Amino acid sequence: MVRSGGGCGLAAAIVLFAAACDRSSGPDVQQPEPALRGASLVVGTSVDQWSLLSVPRDGGFAEARDLSELQRVVWTGTTELPPSVEVRALPEGRVVLRTAEGVVHTYDPPSDALVRVGEVAPEAVWLGDGSVGLYLSPGGTLLEISREGTWSYGLDREVAWAAPAEGGVLLVLDDDTERRTLWLLHRDEDEPAETGAAAVRPPGVMTAWGRRAVLASTTGRGLVVLTVAPIEQAGELDVGGPIMTLAASPSTHEVYVALDDPPRLVAVNRFNLTSRVLTELPGPATAVRPSLFGEGILVEQGGQVSRIPVSGGSPVPLGSTWREDLPVGLPDGRVVAVTEERVVVVDVQTGAETDLDGAEVDRWWLPVHWNPASAIVTTDRVTARVVRAEPVASPEPEIGIDSAMMAERSAVAPGLRDEAAGPVASGPPPGFYAIVGSARQSEGIRTLVQSIEDAGFTTHVQSFPDEAGRTWYRGLVGPYRSRSEAEAAARQLLRERRLEAWVTEVGAGGRPEEESI
Repeated sequence: MVRSGGGCGLAAAIVLFAAACDRSSGPDVQQPEPALRGASLVVGTSVDQWSLLSVPRDGGFAEARDLSELQRVVWTGTTELPPSVEVRALPEGRVVLRTAEGVVHTYDPPSDALVRVGEVAPEAVWLGDGSVGLYLSPGGTLLEISREGTWSYGLDREVAWAAPAEGGVLLVLDDDTERRTLWLLHRDEDEPAETGAAAVRPPGVMTAWGRRAVLASTTGRGLVVLTVAPIEQAGELDVGGPIMTLAASPSTHEVYVALDDPPRLVAVNRFNLTSRVLTELPGPATAVRPSLFGEGILVEQGGQVSRIPVSGGSPVPLGSTWREDLPVGLPDGRVVAVTEERVVVVDVQTGAETDLDGAEVDRWWLPVHWNPASAIVTTDRVTARVVRAEPVASPEPEIGIDSAMMAERSAVAPGLRDEAAGPVASGPPPGFYAIVGSARQSEGIRTLVQSIEDAGFTTHVQSFPDEAGRTWYRGLVGPYRSRSEAEAAARQLLRERRLEAWVTEVGAGGRPEEESI
């Protein structure tokens, strides 16, 4: 039996206990898939919507550099951040920081808000997927950090592997048997939502945006694909060698598999379970990291770092140290790399290295989907002060609003208003937009727009009065520099999300140039 216990607000927790004794405390037909999880190159995503955020390891102030012009610092935070042994990126520029003692904070650069969200064991392992944070501590304790809030799960069982899944967390329990037990945990349920068993072991990755898990088979030479709801085996592939490590492409359509004996990198198509050899390696790869938008693959083997084209080819050596944050492959083919003394930008074609001016090695460097150079400012700048207390309990969150984000913002600047909460005098910036909906009530538009933003698009909610003086809310995707780009976004929204969008141009005053409701 599993029993849940709760809290409130951002600190809400679900504590799960697998009963060890008498009542002690203790959805394969290819379908259109939901919002993309993690970094992805889609219509509406471009390099000018990204920044390279750096956070000092010994504590201090964060900085953001324009990803298309890395020598330029475009933003500096005013909240002093604590020393951290790990920093991970979440959507919309948010990051997770973990201290040496295991205290976990989230930091939101757009609002400059730092919030303590929980604690983990100092030796906890990060198992997040770029969209949802997840820490696994010894003894089966999990801390999940999502846009909806923070949840903790405690089990009396050791966990071999875990990952954020659609609607919850997928666990592979460490049964020490050939067929291991799998659980799908939902936040507000007393029992696992799904259970199953499969002959799998780590390493593993989550694909299909939380609906498919790909793990190594117990033989160590095959991949097993599992559906999440229900937990069932959907396919298996012998990859022809011992599996060293796995990584999913940004689109999650491929899984990159590093093999030994002989060392090589293989790409597996998760739809039809076919494989292709991308390159032979001089030694076994111990880590694999796709470039930001998937143009190349970075690998580490024997202390050497190389870049491999996504289409395959010979590895290009890079003079870089491998860390949890660096190197990072950029969309134009360059790589941000680090040595013992320098942070450099490497031109993979020529091998030329350019020092990143003022860049310190002793900082965490993360690409984030947020560009302060083009952000809309709707409030006064947040004053500098560190927030370390748990946010106060709040009523049920309003539909479509990120309650975790709002709690963080409110903790720093009470009264800070979300852009979608009401009319914004300046309106969205000029450009072409795909309109995805319009309504008198804002809640439905907010929910729709947020789901689209989770897929990697830039969105806005525009409010304006009609001729009768009634306020309307319009969901906008963009801006784009040309009508053709906005039309391409509208076609993708129709193809992937069954949304019929129409295109309009917004002028400098934030008003539609061609149409109104």
